[in-house]
Amino acid sequence: MKKTLEIAGIQLVKVGAGYQNEKFYNEETNNLIVFRPYDGLSTENVLNQMVDAPMEYIAGLLTECENNVVVLSAIESTTSDFRAYFDLGAEKVKELARSKHNKIVKFLDSVIDKASGEKTYKHTAIFEGAVHAVELNQTDKTINEDFQPETELFKGTENGYVIAHINGNIVDNRADNLQWVKVC
Repeated sequence: MKKTLEIAGIQLVKVGAGYQNEKFYNEETNNLIVFRPYDGLSTENVLNQMVDAPMEYIAGLLTECENNVVVLSAIESTTSDFRAYFDLGAEKVKELARSKHNKIVKFLDSVIDKASGEKTYKHTAIFEGAVHAVELNQTDKTINEDFQPETELFKGTENGYVIAHINGNIVDNRADNLQWVKVC
């Protein structure tokens, strides 16, 4: 893989060595992407197996948020998965960017092990000590109207899809038809 990785106009620099277990860091936004492929896959395989909606979610996270760690993984012949860690703190993200890959994985695994909630989701956000499913709008439809931050749940397009980004909080990730949740 290259020494840099660009996602949504954000340039991340490779920190550390490795071919399969690479990590890329943007010092300005203090965001770290950690690759954790399986079955002998490479970082490029993981990126190539990322479909549009998850990639758009991660691109939004990198452009709108700071101090986050995203772990991207994949196994042969499936689409890529991600885990986004939102509340580790600025100093911890910087420390992880300077740490060895196996130390990062061990730390992040301990964070998710201690978190409440079901841990079997394909796309997850970990914050406030809990694991939250991130269900992505695979139809790529969005709502065109603005909504007020105090809104409980906003009804979206004709197919009922909803995008929730309300003051950085998931209003209710169990609500019917909630498809895309963005937190930062």
